[in-house]
Amino acid sequence: MRQMKPRSLTLMDGRKANATSTQTALRAAGRKLFGQLGYEATALGAICAEAGVTTGALYHHFGDKKGLFAAVAEELDAGLVALTAQARTRALSGGADPWQAFLAAIDVFLQAGMNSEGRRIGLTDAPAVLGTQGWLDIRERHGLGAMVQTVRTLQSAGFLPPGDVRLRARLILGLLYGAIEALAHQPVDAPAALADARALVHAMLAGMRRP
Repeated sequence: MRQMKPRSLTLMDGRKANATSTQTALRAAGRKLFGQLGYEATALGAICAEAGVTTGALYHHFGDKKGLFAAVAEELDAGLVALTAQARTRALSGGADPWQAFLAAIDVFLQAGMNSEGRRIGLTDAPAVLGTQGWLDIRERHGLGAMVQTVRTLQSAGFLPPGDVRLRARLILGLLYGAIEALAHQPVDAPAALADARALVHAMLAGMRRP
C-alpha cells in the first residue's frame, strides 16, 4: 500500500515551493528593472508589480530593495560562472585541450559582458549600492573559486607554471573584469571592440602560459 505523506509535510512542501517561486519572480523582475532603469530609479512597487507579488513578499524574502539587489547581483555573477563552465565543457567535448577550452570560456565571459543590463548592475550600481568590498565578496564567492580550480587544472596539464594558485586566479579575474569595464566605454562599434578586447586578453594570458 502506498504510504501517504503527512498533511503537515505536504503543507510545508507547498510553502517552500511558493517561497521559491516568489523569490525567483522577484529576482527576475529586479534584474530586468535594475538593468533597464538603474537601482535608484527602480521603485519597489514597480518590482512587485512586475513580479506579480506584494511588497510584503519582497520585505519577507529579501528585507528591502538593497537586499533584493544583492541577490540579483549574486545571481548575475553566478550565472557568468555557469556560462563559462558550460563553454569549457563543450570545448573539451569537441576535442579541445585544456588551454583551448579555457580560452573558449574566456570568450563567452567577454561576450556576456557586452549585455547592457548586466553591465549596469555589475559595473555601475553594484559597487555603489553594495560597496566595493561587498561586490568583491560576491565575485569571489563564485568567480574566484571557479578560477582557482581552472588554474589548478592548467597547472596540472602543464599549461601554466607552478606557483600561487589564488594569486594567478585573482590576476586573471582582474583582467577579465577590467576588459568588461573597458568594453562598456566602447559603444560605437561593439563587435570590433569585443574582437579587439578578445585578442588583447588572449595575448596577455599567453604571457602567463608556460613556455
